[in-house]
Amino acid sequence: MARRRSAAGVFVFAVLLMLAVTSLHAQERVRIDGQVQWVAGNRMQVMTGGGSIAVDLRQADQAAHRGLRPAERVIVDGFIAEDRRSIVAREIWRIGYDQSAGQAP
Repeated sequence: MARRRSAAGVFVFAVLLMLAVTSLHAQERVRIDGQVQWVAGNRMQVMTGGGSIAVDLRQADQAAHRGLRPAERVIVDGFIAEDRRSIVAREIWRIGYDQSAGQAP
C-alpha cells in the first residue's frame, strides 16, 4: 500500500513538473525597438513604429532602466503578459539618447 502511494506521489510530481516546464515555454517572447515615452516606478511606455506599448519593468534589472529619459531609444526583450495588455521586460538595452527628439522644431 505504501509503495502505491509513493508511486502515485512520484507520478503526480512528474505531471506537475511537466506542466510547469510547458507553461514556461508557452510564454510568447517578443523584442520591441522604440523610444521611451515615460518611465514611472515599475512601468514604462515605449513608442514603436506600430504604436505605444506598456512595459512592466518588475522582472528587468533595475540598472538597465534606471535613468531612462523620454525620447531615449531602447530595445526591450521580454514576453507578453498574461492579460495581453503589456510586455513583461526581461532585458533592456539603451540605444542612445536623441536630444533633439524631445524639443519642438
